[in-house]
Amino acid sequence: MTITLISASFLGLLLFYLSYNVAKNRGRAKVSIGDGGDEQLANAIRAHANLTEYAPFGMILIGLLEYRGVNPIFLIVLAAFFVLGRFMHGLTFGKFEGRNPFRFWGTVFSWLVILIASIAGLLNGYGVI
Repeated sequence: MTITLISASFLGLLLFYLSYNVAKNRGRAKVSIGDGGDEQLANAIRAHANLTEYAPFGMILIGLLEYRGVNPIFLIVLAAFFVLGRFMHGLTFGKFEGRNPFRFWGTVFSWLVILIASIAGLLNGYGVI
């Protein structure tokens, strides 16, 4: 379960940073609940929330595939793209005017990993791979 452990550890560091960023923005905006209409705080909250929405499911899928003995190179690639996607999305949320290419590709990477891992899980679970 080394791939899952290392990947989850990187995401844990990102979660710590994004949580700190929410707290820092709450102090700056003097808002304890909600976002108080402060755009920077709202962006910090959404970046943090988005990670907590996607990371657990992606890591569960990768962890179960690793547990089932799926090819480790395949899992390293999946995990690397998932972690990269979550970092790209989380660290650049609200940092660009208009379209944010890092957030866009971070989302695409995350979705693709969840899709591919889900299909791999079904194929493995039914004994196809």
